[in-house]
Amino acid sequence: MVQPSTLPMLPRERVTHPFDLPPEYLALRKEAPISRFVWPNGVEGWLVTTYDLQREVLADNRFSIDRAGCMPPSLAVGRKPVMMPRSLVAMDPPEHTKWRRLIMRDLTPGKARALEPRIEAVTRKHLARMREQGPPVDLLPSLAFPVPSAIICELLGVPVADQDFFQHQTHVRSSVHSTPDEVDEATIALTEYLAGIVDEKKRHPADDLLSHLGQAEVDGEPVSREHMVGMAMLLLLAGHETTASTIGVGVANLMGRPDLIQELRTRESADRLVEEILRIHSVIQYGVLRRATEDVEVGGVRIAAGDWVTCLLASGNRDESRYQCSHAIDVNQPTVPHITFGYGVHQCVGMSLARVELRVVLRALFTEFPDLSPICPVEELRYREDMFVYGLYELPVRW
Repeated sequence: MVQPSTLPMLPRERVTHPFDLPPEYLALRKEAPISRFVWPNGVEGWLVTTYDLQREVLADNRFSIDRAGCMPPSLAVGRKPVMMPRSLVAMDPPEHTKWRRLIMRDLTPGKARALEPRIEAVTRKHLARMREQGPPVDLLPSLAFPVPSAIICELLGVPVADQDFFQHQTHVRSSVHSTPDEVDEATIALTEYLAGIVDEKKRHPADDLLSHLGQAEVDGEPVSREHMVGMAMLLLLAGHETTASTIGVGVANLMGRPDLIQELRTRESADRLVEEILRIHSVIQYGVLRRATEDVEVGGVRIAAGDWVTCLLASGNRDESRYQCSHAIDVNQPTVPHITFGYGVHQCVGMSLARVELRVVLRALFTEFPDLSPICPVEELRYREDMFVYGLYELPVRW
């Protein structure tokens, strides 16, 4: 019989404001930046809360991203590890290096910038629909989700008309309230759907990421169907929910703040504002997981081989030792690169696209609706504190 853990439970409650982190994070950064906790599913692990130590862990290849065969810490209780086709989030170097290089061909900063006119066109279409419908409008299904969903679909070569399907499956997979059977069903549905798309790309390649992947080789061998499905699932799931959630909380933070909204007027200042929104609203709220492959010392603490380590990126992004204005958006503070997209070899492959999408959507939204305001105070809205990706359940607005 497994004995209950004597460790403290992972801090999770945002007690002051939905934009503020659990107050325990501040004390941990000052007093115990590497400390042990038990997660809701009963798995123990180390929690790293400071900026510098997180970068140290994420740059160290002795910490593996591969979760195969092990139950990782999780918010979901009673859930078994989700079996997915193999992709970048299960690969360590040197395997990861060649696959990442292959994927990045279609996700470079230059390719993201080239997509800007298309992102603007899709955004304008949804803004026109909002204008036609009239207030009140829930900004999430009207703009925040459909724009990044449409762009990642077009980039991959997945029918945009199917975005409601995969948005639903993504929600099921990311909710801590989904049962193990529901998660399995969503995973199987996505896998089967994408397998059909992949087969079509193999037969009739086009000018999209999946077709390019299907025509490529790794170690002299054609990319397999399994790997194509795995990469497609990773990009499809990660390519819309995180960006959509950041758009939602970003808009909630900006409404009624003309001093910040005016920063959207020029590209340079808009880019600075986007970086601050990404830093403050680190939507992967409980960080990224690694597992020690050997005994490692970090910050004077010995982490044993096999131990789980979580880098709490949201806490690192508010580290007082790194940021002059750590707990609020300040576009004028000295620039310190945030770690919202991670750090090291596993840094998010879609970060350039996400930045362009955020800038384009926010700029277009507040240009079209400069007096945009929430129906109720933003602190009274329902936030996804129980989800792996933080954000809002709805964002009703008027103008």
